[in-house]
Amino acid sequence: MGHVAYPDDLLVEGERVALYSHPHWRICVGPAAVFLLAVAVASFAGAVVRLQTWAPFGWLALAVLAAAAVARWTVVPLVRWRSTHLVVTNHRLLVREGVFSRSGIDVPIHRVDSVRTRRTLGERLAGCGTLLVDAGGEEPMRFADVPDVERVQALLHREISRDLERRREAAVEHAPVERSAS
Repeated sequence: MGHVAYPDDLLVEGERVALYSHPHWRICVGPAAVFLLAVAVASFAGAVVRLQTWAPFGWLALAVLAAAAVARWTVVPLVRWRSTHLVVTNHRLLVREGVFSRSGIDVPIHRVDSVRTRRTLGERLAGCGTLLVDAGGEEPMRFADVPDVERVQALLHREISRDLERRREAAVEHAPVERSAS
């Protein structure tokens, strides 16, 4: 879980961040493998082409192809990973995604009915899982590759309980006071 603060100007008065995270780092393994494979293939092809009379053009073509592959299958997924945020505050669950166009969802904590997790063997070994949040909709919202998903589930339950307690206290505080006739 990252310890980078969520921007305060995006929070409402009295709201505090309980969790700020990106998807699990395992998402970056595939793009890193693509990068290494692109470098290896381009290097091997460059060595094969080097004795040809057209070698400078071949190297240029290889460089362009390798750069395009790295941009598409390494840079784009890494930027997408870095620009995806999961935030839990004392008032809501926020998810923000996107690089050029952003999309997001805000779920008030008091609207969350249930929080479940799902973890495959691979996810358990990596330390992540899928978070399923039911907020009264038809289907639960699904957040994949959540780092330490069981801790996030426990944290959401804690914030839901705190919010419920806050609401009860506010209701008691604003309840009409009965006066006895004397």
